[in-house]
Amino acid sequence: MTNHTGRLYAAAVSLAVFFVLWAAIAAHPWQATASDPRLAALAQREQFLRRDAALVRQVVSQRRVAAAAVAKANRLAAVAQANRAAAVAQVTRVAAVAQTNRVAAVASAPVRVVTLPPLVITRTS
Repeated sequence: MTNHTGRLYAAAVSLAVFFVLWAAIAAHPWQATASDPRLAALAQREQFLRRDAALVRQVVSQRRVAAAAVAKANRLAAVAQANRAAAVAQVTRVAAVAQTNRVAAVASAPVRVVTLPPLVITRTS
């Protein structure tokens, strides 16, 4: 090779190929990357927290359902008690009105004077 420019280009290209291959081999792309134990512990902690959060959501949901059932039962009991109180009050009012009517009827009854013939008893023997 008598061309000096060709030699320089060949040397530059071979030097560039040498460094590219060196970088590729130094990176060890065929090996699995060694995992950091801190990353593995972090991933395990994340899984634990996800399971724990799902369990907490489930418990909260069950408590909400139970609280709603208790509230409904309390409302029904309050309505039933109010109905019983209203019925007792109604019966009491009706009894009071009836008593008042009886007293008024007795008090306002006209006085009748009855004159009957005297009772005569005759004895016959």
